[in-house]
Amino acid sequence: MNVRASSDSSDYRQALDWLYGRIDYERTRPADYSPFRLERTQRLLQRLGNPQLQIPAVHIAGTKGKGSTAAMIDSILRQAGIRTGLFTSPHILQFEERMRVCGLQPTQQQLTTLIQRLRLLLDNDETLPEDRHPTFFEATTLLAWMFFTDQQIDIAVLETGLGGRLDCTNVCRPLVTVITSIGFDHMQILGNTLSLIAGEKAGIIKPQVPVVEGVLPAEASAVVAARSEQLQATRVVCGQDFYWGAETPHSPGDRSQTIQIRTPQNTFSQLQLPLLGKHQAHNASLAVMACEILQQNGWPQISPAAISSGLRLTDWPLRFEIFSGSPPIILDAAHNPDSMSAVCQLLQETEWQDLNGTLIFAVAADKDADEMLRRALPQFRHVVLTRFTCNPRSVAPELLMPAARQLCEQLATPPRLHVAETPEAAFSLATALAADSGYVIAAGSIFLAAEIRRILLTARPLETHAPPAPPATL
Repeated sequence: MNVRASSDSSDYRQALDWLYGRIDYERTRPADYSPFRLERTQRLLQRLGNPQLQIPAVHIAGTKGKGSTAAMIDSILRQAGIRTGLFTSPHILQFEERMRVCGLQPTQQQLTTLIQRLRLLLDNDETLPEDRHPTFFEATTLLAWMFFTDQQIDIAVLETGLGGRLDCTNVCRPLVTVITSIGFDHMQILGNTLSLIAGEKAGIIKPQVPVVEGVLPAEASAVVAARSEQLQATRVVCGQDFYWGAETPHSPGDRSQTIQIRTPQNTFSQLQLPLLGKHQAHNASLAVMACEILQQNGWPQISPAAISSGLRLTDWPLRFEIFSGSPPIILDAAHNPDSMSAVCQLLQETEWQDLNGTLIFAVAADKDADEMLRRALPQFRHVVLTRFTCNPRSVAPELLMPAARQLCEQLATPPRLHVAETPEAAFSLATALAADSGYVIAAGSIFLAAEIRRILLTARPLETHAPPAPPATL
């Protein structure tokens, strides 16, 4: 059925309003895993011609690092001349960022048409008694597959939304799966032990499909190993089967790092990575290993040159993203204790170590705020507690203050604590506090970092481009 969509902005806004009217577990977390089922997504995709079975995929799960790894894989594949679709979440500024073809997101008109088509599909769907309306994320996943089908992509690079086993991306037909990391996050849904969490992440492993495993705690690695063996899926492990290392020390002012990656087939030297930190070098090794597996299994165009240029050209905001100025501003999507530790380690190893740091901190209600603060507070001269306004899961700064004060009492040189009710107020206060030979970093939630980024980019409107036209024939 053909659906004509007006390019009028009101049609676009109405389409988005319908989409945001779905149940959204990015905004309100469920108490457990009971709302998640794959059957409805599979049935709706079947009505769309089962694009998830026609388009091969790279499927990525992990507590942290999965978005960065997906972006690197997508960039490498594009440099190899492969027409890619990239699906990630959440978005930073615009919903359309979640689905990209060859690096470009859909136009407003394209998205409006896709949403209208999806609404027709759902209106005509035969609802079963046990069904409920698709959630926001399920609808978004359906839209991505529709977009990828229209654009005739070669490979989809998919980041799981939550967990893996029951995540609605887990209906794909992967060529390789990647598990980047396992840590304590979303425990109320995924489980409160590393073994339970690993079991959910390992749910993306498919029979006889290679698995790329990052550096995991032994308890979690054992679960991934057992699942891989059960499904006869070849497993390659970072630090055992492939390796990475820094080639040059970080110098003041560096906005990239030079790394080496050694795989079973190749040694890649002098790789330039525009994402800083050891955790990003680790993620890069996973991306390279996954692409080498693809190269050996039907995608010979993925050359060492494509891998090198793909890493160098990776663009992934809010991962220690630096805005120069006075004071300099750093934005990071760190949202759990492990990712906060990675940010603090990077600050200690770079030119920021001798400067007076001011942290803007906000956190979602289902995160371990106390542990994140425990790891972050010793690093800073000032800490501004605030809330993000784009998501109701944000914790009020007044509720963060008691734990922050108690933690400060344990420090020899504690930071000064401040409260700001909005990101705008927090940003204004933090830049004033850091004006004299300091810097500001916003971390604790991707939603906070995104709101501060929006403040910084207010004067620079973003452009939306249509993806390049699909080929006449596949």
